[in-house]
Amino acid sequence: MISIKNISWALVYTLFEITQGFFLHPYQTMRQVIRDRVFVWTIGMPLVLWAVLIFVWRIGWNLLFSLIPFSVFWLFLALWISGSILLYQLLLLYLFYRFLRAKVA
Repeated sequence: MISIKNISWALVYTLFEITQGFFLHPYQTMRQVIRDRVFVWTIGMPLVLWAVLIFVWRIGWNLLFSLIPFSVFWLFLALWISGSILLYQLLLLYLFYRFLRAKVA
């Protein structure tokens, strides 16, 4: 009998597999996601990661600033991480548009 626990573990495993695939093989994973059309919403995972990092950044700002008062370093780190996530999100959106337009499915 299928229980809620089994379904939730299957969902978590699938999301982990797709997220890992986006990081390791974005081209192949995007093609599979477009073909299946079930987890298309996972394309926005980098933006969710960015939002979580910004939330943690805002909470931990006082702690980080008290440990290392060199704020230019933290600003550079925040801009570098944000820029990398933005470029990666643009790559995923480009692949999404390309495969959707090519009708891989």
